[in-house]
Amino acid sequence: MLQSNRLTIYAIGKIKKIWIRDGINQYKKRMPELIINELKTFNLNNLRSNNNIIICLSEEGKQFNSVDFCSFLLSFKNKKINFLIGDTDGISSDIKKNSDLILSLSPLTFPHELARLILIEQIYRAVSISNNSPYHRS
Repeated sequence: MLQSNRLTIYAIGKIKKIWIRDGINQYKKRMPELIINELKTFNLNNLRSNNNIIICLSEEGKQFNSVDFCSFLLSFKNKKINFLIGDTDGISSDIKKNSDLILSLSPLTFPHELARLILIEQIYRAVSISNNSPYHRS
C-alpha cells in the first residue's frame, strides 16, 4: 500500500492562481500527510540520503500511465520519495543529473503551477490504486 506520508513535493515559488490553490487544497484534504514545501531554491544536499529518492519533473523525462506510476512508487518500499518542481525556468541540469529519475507528466508543456496540481492528483490516484479505491477506474 502506498502511503502519502512517504511523499514530499518541493516546489519553487508560491501558487498565485486561486483556482489551482483550491484544487491543491482539495487533494490535501484527502491526503493530509502529504508534505508540500514551497521554496526559493533547491538544496539537494538536504534531500540526498540513503533513504531518499529524488524525482525531478521535466518535459523530457520518463512518462508513465497511472497504474505504472503507482507500481513505480510502490517499488521504493519504505524509502522517502521527493518530487522537485521548478519554476518557469524549470530545474537546472545539475539537479537533474543528481536525481534518481526525471519524470514527465505529459508530452505537453504545462505551467509550473498547473504541473503541481496534476502531480498531486496523480499521487492521489496512485494512493487510490494501491488501496483498491474506486477513484481510479480503468
